[in-house]
Amino acid sequence: MHRVRHISSGRYENSESRREPKKEIGFGDMPQGPLQIVVNMGAQKVTLYSNGVRVAQGAVSTGVPGHPTPTGVFSIIEKDRYHHSNLYSGAPMPFMQRITWSGVALHEGVVPGHPASHGCIRMVHDFAQKLWPITKLGVRVLVVRNDVVPHDFEHAKLFAPGAKPAEPPMAMIGPTDGRGGSHAVVLAQAEQAGGTEQVPETRSVPATIEEEPKTAAAAKTESIELGKSTEEIKGREGATSEQVTEIPTATTSPELRKSVEVPSEPAEKTTEVTSTPVAPAPAQASSTEESVKPAPTEDPPRPITPRSKSAEQPVKRIGQVAIFVSRKEKKIFIRQGFIPVLEMPINIEEADRPLGTHVFTAMGPQENGCGMRWNLMIIPTDGSTWEPGQRRRGYREPPRIIPSTKPPSGAAEALERIEFPKEALDRITELLIPGSSLVISDEGLGRETGRGTEFIVLTH
Repeated sequence: MHRVRHISSGRYENSESRREPKKEIGFGDMPQGPLQIVVNMGAQKVTLYSNGVRVAQGAVSTGVPGHPTPTGVFSIIEKDRYHHSNLYSGAPMPFMQRITWSGVALHEGVVPGHPASHGCIRMVHDFAQKLWPITKLGVRVLVVRNDVVPHDFEHAKLFAPGAKPAEPPMAMIGPTDGRGGSHAVVLAQAEQAGGTEQVPETRSVPATIEEEPKTAAAAKTESIELGKSTEEIKGREGATSEQVTEIPTATTSPELRKSVEVPSEPAEKTTEVTSTPVAPAPAQASSTEESVKPAPTEDPPRPITPRSKSAEQPVKRIGQVAIFVSRKEKKIFIRQGFIPVLEMPINIEEADRPLGTHVFTAMGPQENGCGMRWNLMIIPTDGSTWEPGQRRRGYREPPRIIPSTKPPSGAAEALERIEFPKEALDRITELLIPGSSLVISDEGLGRETGRGTEFIVLTH
């Protein structure tokens, strides 16, 4: 029989337990990573884990038998620093962090050392105050009857984030007039325009011109006529190959012409685009030559980049992904940021044999960057399921328990028995980020699951 010693708080404590080193590291030195909260109703304790490491532990007070605290898998769905109860005469509930919409939350309150609440999880002031600023919506909360500790877990069927789609290649086209800068042309636009057509080079037109005006003769040799071929321009008097730049002609597709930064005009019109404003050139051309128009005194307007339709770029949701596999409903459910994403049937081997309740959490990328690091928490069950009692005249009947004669599977065996549909796998790997979770259970969706929640799985 172990000796006990009296301590100032009036409680008794095992002398051997006091000699054990503290396992928590404290709020100030917590590692970066997903948070997990475990409420142990048997010991009336709450424990915080960060990145799978125990950070701190504090005392709690849970519900009395007439108003029990539900057990199962929850997450934080609302926070209110100065909340007051809307069920019990506006009672203050500082540092409130809600886990069900029916009135169950973690908050600061009186903690006498035994169950004393109406279903909420009361925490001491110091723990509630320090926990408040570090949690966010979606943090996993497990309420269990005995202690549950997370540990690292690996399995081939646990998900990994998919590779991001490669960006379209860019062709850098350098300037032809010696000025700095270059223009990027998306090759995909050229492919849409004609498949094998070559992307023409373009003359860059600066937004502002600060050079001295050139002579009329120099301006003439640098002028570019749209719709004329290079050979026709080269054949003119005074033009050289260095002074001529090819640009899209009228035969070029509209999509390809939009990718060039020099605005184009219809082929039948003759327009000059010069790098500097000059005076009209004297009439020195031959009689067969077309008259040269004066250069514009202002820069030509930049082409407007076409905007794609919203249907082509659907709005992507953000936030962690929650996956729930229910043996009872034989379905897989996926939510992201509390919003339903996918629900579909799933095949489970030995469907009459319990899976158990397993909570997998994605911690972050592996050290080699080739996958996701996961941890696991197992909620002990005997494999039986239960159905909530019916509410009659303001009174809810006790739940009906459906016992099982077969033992539940372990975590690895449960994963091996599940055949994940390809559509679900594709969606999960696309959305998976650290903090995402996979819950496998014999239970169905809890009655608390609804809008603004992840999957609430009630155990017994």
